[in-house]
Amino acid sequence: MKYTILAGLMLAGCGAAIAPTAGRAPANAPDTCNAAAHQGLIGSDATSSLALPEPKRLYGPNDAVTTDFSPARLNVQLNEIDNIVAITCG
Repeated sequence: MKYTILAGLMLAGCGAAIAPTAGRAPANAPDTCNAAAHQGLIGSDATSSLALPEPKRLYGPNDAVTTDFSPARLNVQLNEIDNIVAITCG
């Protein structure tokens, strides 16, 4: 019985350590999607993002976003009035 409780506690601790980093790019991640080439679009409206290559994902401040990390995907973050505020890989 006590081994079952101990095993459960050990597994619970492992899950908590993994969850916060899921889907996030490392802070010093390389520019795998060529996001640096598109930084000039920051401040323009969302229709400007139509010219960006696929795969891309547009999302606003209240949109649900998956936590999967895809190094080749451009993430285009929009503000409340649909202006581009960030372009990143992921």
